[in-house]
Formats: sequence, structure tokens, C-alpha cells
Amino acid sequence: MSYRVLARKYRPQNLEELVGQENLVKSLKNAFETGRIPHAILLHGIRGVGKTTTARIIAKSLNCLGADGTLQHPQITPCDICLSCRGILNDRHMDVVEIDAASHTGVDDMRELTESSKYKAVQGRYKIFIIDEVHMLSKSAFNALLKTLEEPPPHVKFIFATTEIKKIPDTILSRCMRFDLATMQPAKVINHLQHVLQQEDIIAEVDALAIISRAADGSMRDALSLLDQAIMLSGVDSVSAKTVQEMLGLSNKDALFDVFESIFNGNVQQAIKNLHIIYNNGGNPLLIAQDLIEILYWVICMKNVPSLVKDVGWPEADRQKGQSLTNLIPTSVLMQSWDLMQKSYDDVKTSHQPSQALDVAVMRLAFVKDILANPSSASGSHNVETPSIAGNIGRASMPQTFEAMAELFLYAKEGLLHGHILHDVHLISYKPGHLVCGLGTRAPKNFTKLLKDACERITKQPWEIEIRQDTHNPTIIQAKAIERENLKQQALNHPLIKEILHSFPDAKVTIN
Repeated sequence: MSYRVLARKYRPQNLEELVGQENLVKSLKNAFETGRIPHAILLHGIRGVGKTTTARIIAKSLNCLGADGTLQHPQITPCDICLSCRGILNDRHMDVVEIDAASHTGVDDMRELTESSKYKAVQGRYKIFIIDEVHMLSKSAFNALLKTLEEPPPHVKFIFATTEIKKIPDTILSRCMRFDLATMQPAKVINHLQHVLQQEDIIAEVDALAIISRAADGSMRDALSLLDQAIMLSGVDSVSAKTVQEMLGLSNKDALFDVFESIFNGNVQQAIKNLHIIYNNGGNPLLIAQDLIEILYWVICMKNVPSLVKDVGWPEADRQKGQSLTNLIPTSVLMQSWDLMQKSYDDVKTSHQPSQALDVAVMRLAFVKDILANPSSASGSHNVETPSIAGNIGRASMPQTFEAMAELFLYAKEGLLHGHILHDVHLISYKPGHLVCGLGTRAPKNFTKLLKDACERITKQPWEIEIRQDTHNPTIIQAKAIERENLKQQALNHPLIKEILHSFPDAKVTIN
């Protein structure tokens, strides 16, 4: 006999065997028990969650005649013995028509279907039409189906399956009972894979199953297919995590955790050395970048949601290393690093030298870590403090700094005054309620009155605004430009940046 892949061999045959679809199962059971069975059911979900399988189970339940062939009503759990059940199992039931909408998109196909729906069932209780990927029907085909769907004969049931529900017309959706099939959670995928392996008398490492469950991305069919492939690759009655990693082309996660530990411990040279070891072992730079982003995401989640330490969807070793990184890296550094790696991923993807692009991305991480860990070293001699509005308003009724006062106008939607404050006000001194400044030539003649009235209206307190003929101090915009230039010079003097510029003479340093 020819070999049957695991995804087919262990396909659920009744509602009890459906994994991870508790709400759907409960709803269908109640519908069968009460006799409130809709004439049209729409199953929606990503690939591999069981839409077609569920449709066939519903068809069997509707037409099951019982083991003795005398059952008069639909059966919640089909017997799989009667003539009707065996006909559906073997894809030769006269009254169950399964159509692939991808190859039957036209209006003529739907007209043929609606014509055949007029005739009563011959072999079963109902004439059932299962239309897979129904969203691929043409507009004319949907229109041809609409009348029959609106007023179907009592002996007809429709079961639709789709991955793209937004492409289905509202006139069709409104006539169906919709079920959204849940994506498979890693823990449920692992439990089901363990059950399958037990039946097959094969042993697998839990970490191997965890890797498969994450690679399957919510699809049980994909998980079973990957497990099938891992078993064939192993060649023995056991599957290791290393085998699965090699099969999927994944880099060694331990090595990538070591890369991060080296970066955030200040050892960039060791981080690059670890990366090159991964390259030499056949690691793909783009996949490595993707794994680095995934690890950063995981560590951020663990730092903010500690309960994820127990998430079995990640191998135990990864969870332990991730937890150690949460203690090593501040949240601000993690967030900036994740954002930087997201942008670097595109650089690696489009680069003619992806390994070099990834090396530079890792060096950037080290630079970001240094800057965020020591912000005073990167700010230069001119430091512009800009506290948040919410914080100032919460602590006092008046903005405590000049920059906070400027933010206050933006918060109050005084855009014109806010623009003049940024570009035309040369600060001499400031304390809450008292501003001494010089004005640029672009400021309006009545600026002092406009500013005073707005300040008092917003803060509900009196203000004193003194204008002098002194414009030597920079405006906020000028100060920020000076700060940016100082930051750029600080970056150019950083040993790591000097090394990068030496290796890449055409590179330029920009401050965003």
C-alpha cells in the first residue's frame, strides 16, 4: 500500500477529534441537538486549520444513517459505517458535491449547481454542496448562486470555506452562518503532535516539536507536514531539535542569543565573530536577521509579560536565555533595538552583500546600546531638555521649562503661535509664568499680546512676557540643529563608527 502522509492519516473524522476549535464544536453540537441547522454555513480561517475537514464532518453528520441504516435525523457523531458515511469518506457520495471554486469560477458552473439543487437527494438525507475557496467565484457566479442561497429547497445545504472573507459579497455573507476557525496555539499543536508520534511509535524532543509548532504559524496541517519531513530526514525512530533546525534552514538560536549577549555586554568583536561562525555553518543572513528580530520580540514580551516564561511554544533553552537577556537589557534599549533591526532587515534583503549588511546592523545595535545607556555622552555641549506635556501638567499648572511651554501650545492646537515660538523666539530667561526673550524679524508686530493672551487662556494664570533686543541665543529649532550636529560629531568620534567608515569609505553618517 502507498504511504499516507500524517496530515491525511490523522485527519479528524468527527467533531470530537477537531483540535483547537472548541467554540465551533460547541455551536455545531447545539445546532444538531436542537435541530437549528442553517441552510448555509461559512467556514473562515487561515490555511491548514481544518475548514475542508470540518465541512466534510458536517456533511457526514447531516447524512449519517446510523450503523443499522435506520437513523431518521442528523447524527452529532457520524458512525463512519453506513453507506452514506462511507460514500463521503471515499469521495463518491452522490448527494455531496465538493467544488473547488478556483477551477469553477464562472457563472455557468453556478447555474449548473443551482439546477441540480432542484432534485432531491438520492443516497442521503440532504443534497450538500461544499464550495472550497468560495471567495474565488466571479461576481456573476455569486449572483447566479444568490437566488438559490436566499430561498433554498428544504433538502439542500451549502457549506462554504474561505481564507479571504473580505472578497465575499455582503449579500452572500448575510445569508450564511459564519464560523471563524481559530489558529492553532503552539501548546495545542505540540500536544497533538505528541499524540500522533505516540500512535506512530516515534520519539521526538519537545524542543523539536516547539520549533515545528512555531514554523507552522497556526496551521495544524503545516505542522503535520513538517513533522512528516523531519521523520523522513531523521531516518530513525526519533526526531531531534537539531534535525528540525537544519531541515528548516534555521540558525542555531543558542548562537544568536550569544550574539545579543556579546552586543549588550559591550563585546562587539565577539558578536561579529559569532555571526561569522553561523555564516560558515551555512546560515542565511536574511533568515538570521529574521531570527534576531523574533528573539528581540520574544525578550520584549518576556520583560513586560513575565508569564510568557512558561510558554511551551518556545524551547526551554530559549526561554532560559531570553529570561537572562531581560535582566541584562533595559526596555528602552530593547525597543530601539527592535525598531533598528526591523529597518535593517530591509537592508539585508536588498543588499548585494547581505552578510555585510547584517554585520553593520549588529554594529549599529552596539552603538545604540552605548548611546541609550549613556545619553549624556551623545548630547554634546548643548543639551535641550524637552519634558512631556502630560508630565508637566500632571505635576504643576504651569509648564516648568521653555520647551514644555512650546509643547503646550502644540497640545492646545495653537499651531501658528507654536511655529513662531520654535522659529522666532530667542530665549533669554524663563521661569513658570515669566518669559524674557528676543524676537526674530518674522514674528508679527502684535506677537507679545497674542502670546500673553494665549498663555493665560491655556494655563488660567497671569503671565509676564518681556521682549528685549537680543537675539544671540538660538531658537528652539536652531538649538536642535546644533544638538544634531554635536550628536553627529560625537558619532563620528565613536571608535565603532570610525571602524565602519574605514571599512566602508562611501558610507555617510546621518542623524534621524
